[in-house]
Parts: sequence; C-alpha cells; structure tokens
Amino acid sequence: MSEIQSSNLFLFFGDDDFSLRRKVDFWKLEFAKKYSPQAITVIEAEALAETEIIKNLQTHLSPSLFASKKLIIVKDGLPTKATQTLLAEFLLSTLDSIPKDFFVIFWQSQKPDGRLGFTKKFTAKVTATEFNLPHGLVLNQWIKAMTKTLGATITDHGADKLAEFLGRDLFEEKKAGGRVIERREAYDLWQAYSELLKLTAMSSQIDVAEVTALVKPKIPDSVFNLTDQVVAGSQKGAFAALENFLAAQTAEEKTSLIKVIALLSEQIRSLLIVSLLQQRGLSNDDIAEKLGWSSGRVFITAKNLRNVQSGKLKQLLADLLAIDYRVKSSDTNNKLDIDLFLARATS
Repeated sequence: MSEIQSSNLFLFFGDDDFSLRRKVDFWKLEFAKKYSPQAITVIEAEALAETEIIKNLQTHLSPSLFASKKLIIVKDGLPTKATQTLLAEFLLSTLDSIPKDFFVIFWQSQKPDGRLGFTKKFTAKVTATEFNLPHGLVLNQWIKAMTKTLGATITDHGADKLAEFLGRDLFEEKKAGGRVIERREAYDLWQAYSELLKLTAMSSQIDVAEVTALVKPKIPDSVFNLTDQVVAGSQKGAFAALENFLAAQTAEEKTSLIKVIALLSEQIRSLLIVSLLQQRGLSNDDIAEKLGWSSGRVFITAKNLRNVQSGKLKQLLADLLAIDYRVKSSDTNNKLDIDLFLARATS
C-alpha cells in the first residue's frame, strides 16, 4: 500500500536558497496576517544535539491550548547520518500524529541523503519541493521577471549580458549514461538579486550599457574579455586579460590554466558554431532558435565574428585541444604554452 503525502507537512531543499527563503518568508508573513505572529515557531536545529532536536520537536509539535493553528519551521532538523537512529525513529513515529492544523516545514540546507533508509520513508509522508537554480536561458527569464517585480524593465540583450556576467555559462555537470546526474551552477540568485537592485536604482530601463557599467563579470577581467582580445588580434590586450584572470584565481596555477583553456575553448566553439550557421544562410533569429540561445547572445557572438574567419577559429580550437592535453599530462612550463598560443593567435 502506497503512502499518502501529507497536506500539512512539507520538505523544502535545494541549491536555490534565495527562492526557498522567499517562499518561507512569504508563508510566515501570510500566516501571521491570517492568524498570529505568536503562532509561528522557528527551530534552528543545525547546532543542536540529536536529543535536543527531539526535545524541541516534542514541545512544539504537541497540541497547544493557546493556538489551534501553528506554523513550525524546522531548519536542518532531519537526520544526516545513519547513526542518528533516535531522531529518525522519533520523526517517523510522530509525523502521522501531528495535528492537521499544524503546518510544518522541514527546511534542509543540503539535499536529503537518498542512501539513508529514513529519507525514503520520510519523503513518502511529506510534500517535498526541491528548489533548483534556473539553468541556462531560464536565468534570463528570471532576470526579466525579477526586474519587473522591482519596478523596472530590462532588454533581452541586457538580461543576456547580466546572465553571462553572473556566470550562467560556467556551470559544471556530471553525466552518467548520457544523462545529467548532477549540476553545479557558478552563480546564486542572491548575487543576481543584488546586481538587479543596483541596476534598478540607477535606471528604470536597463540595457547592455547599464549592465556593463555596473556589474563585474563572474571572472575578473573575464575569459569573455580574453576571447574578445584574441578575436580582435590584440596581443597586448590578450596577455593583460590572461594575467588579470590568473591573478584573481585562488587555485594553483595549473588548475587555473586548465580552467581558462576550457572556458576559452567554449567561447571560441560558440563563435565557430555561429560562423558555420551563418555560412549556411541562417539569420540571427534562425540561429537563436536552432541553438536554443537568446537573440542577444547570438547578436553579440555574431558581432565578434566580424574580426575573424571560421578557418582561424578551427585552428584556435585545435591548438587549445593540444595545449589542454599537454597541460593535463605533463609538468612542463604550462604558462609558457598558453603565452605562445596567445602570441600566435594574435599575430
């Protein structure tokens, strides 16, 4: 017999802490307006011992003489280890007896461990919501919607530039069997919201110029700038962009060089793809539809193509592939290899 999910017990988790917190704050505000602020309890359980968590839950999950309705928020109060058997047993035996007038949110900072037997049993009894960060072009849509919420507007090009600067395209993925099993975004929505507050304070109509003037790219003097300098044939600019990038890194030099090679390769690959599609006679709108990109991203990429031919882009990619192999497989002077590449690419 399958478990029936509860209508008053909720599990919130996910890497989008911004949206999760806003959801919790909204529920608290609405609950306080409809009932009473005194009917809301927040249990910060992260630093509590197992027995202390149980004691807190026993106190607040018991029926009250003073409030028939309660909103109870339990922050990081679920078992995270197989050894926390007391807490696991208490929760599983208590959930079904929680009064229906009590609304309980179990808010976890980390995704519940699916390897624990407790997790499967618990999630079958609650309504679980995972808050994921908007991926790819969905971030552009989020930026436009939030800008509207803040009483301003942003163009498609402006939203695309802001998403690019935030690190939309710098995500990392793990795949198994051709399926994405884990994705780590390079940005968070707290940062995105903060940048939008700055932008909307400056102007009610935001475009690329405002974003460029106020927002610092995710990578200081970013790889986007390095790509621009290489494509433009500016040797001095390319070397300066590389040095600025490396200076902003905290990892060892070899790791940073591997990162810049990968990011530079991705940017040049994007240029090559657009170049080849243009040669087939596709318009910018056709290219955007085919690649699933925003029109702004295609526009900027196509603009950069005015300074370079597809043959050169193919050679740059081949050179970067060879450098990537050498950097990863040897302890030779990796920095010199990149410097020689930039010198050839901009000569």
